[in-house]
Amino acid sequence: MAYDSSEMRLMGGVPGQQLFLYRSADAVASVEASGYFDQAVAEYNLGAGDVIIAVCGLGGTMTVDLLAAEVDGSTVSVVNGT
Repeated sequence: MAYDSSEMRLMGGVPGQQLFLYRSADAVASVEASGYFDQAVAEYNLGAGDVIIAVCGLGGTMTVDLLAAEVDGSTVSVVNGT
């Protein structure tokens, strides 16, 4: 599957210190892949240092992952914090 902006929620903060909640049926490995959150740079001003709490595997075995965004231009990679 792919990133779905309707499942991304800004919980608070300012750019570089924002906190997001993201829910997906995707496996955590897919969500952690470089480029998965690229669209969120334009839609949510996702920036380096922002934190994403990702609830993955909806409809199956769910996991919760804490991710830190690394942004290079418009390409996002994430660092797993758990």
